[in-house]
Amino acid sequence: MIMTDSPYDPTPYETDIISLQEPDQVQYWTSRLGVSRNQLQQAIDEVGSSPAQVEAWLKYQGRLIA
Repeated sequence: MIMTDSPYDPTPYETDIISLQEPDQVQYWTSRLGVSRNQLQQAIDEVGSSPAQVEAWLKYQGRLIA
């Protein structure tokens, strides 16, 4: 039985990569990380599209709010 109202429903954007080609993903990641699209782009340009690496780079740069 599939429960769609489960309290733990992983977000579809919790993946191995951050895609700047999908507006919904950009909105999700900028909101989740508390950065602008440009800051997200810069992080991806520096370290690649891995969410963990992007978050670590933003923390290192002092740009991560959360």
